[in-house]
Amino acid sequence: MDARRLRFRKGLSTLYLPYYDALCDVLPENWQPFYGLRTFEEQERLWRQGRQTEGPVVTNAKAGQSPHNYGCATDWTIWDGGTPLWPKSGDSVWKVYEDACDKVGLRWGGAFSKVDCPHNELKIECRWNRILIEYGLRGMQGAQELIESSVIA
Repeated sequence: MDARRLRFRKGLSTLYLPYYDALCDVLPENWQPFYGLRTFEEQERLWRQGRQTEGPVVTNAKAGQSPHNYGCATDWTIWDGGTPLWPKSGDSVWKVYEDACDKVGLRWGGAFSKVDCPHNELKIECRWNRILIEYGLRGMQGAQELIESSVIA
């Protein structure tokens, strides 16, 4: 596994790691992650972008509402050398990523009602908002236990 993929592997949930590793195995080298685990603070900063601060809106998930906050999601794109490329959502290049996510059992963000082609996440039966409630009640341990009991095989 190359250095970038190894770097983004750090901090991911043990529930998500097998899926991440499988994704690394099936995607060509020019596909690389650009986001993985996010702290609640990072998530809140991203949520404020385009709403309370300059820049485009990049997420609809507030802190604790994103699978990134629990190490259960990564965002990927195609790279040319050291530069990420950002194909539009209708570009056929996303089919490679969609097929890879499907093959390893991850939910692909390009199929969401609010399309998010670079995103993939662990398939669970409950909503991430429910995970946040459990986090508030029992901390990260409780959140991870609920995620584990909700994984769709």
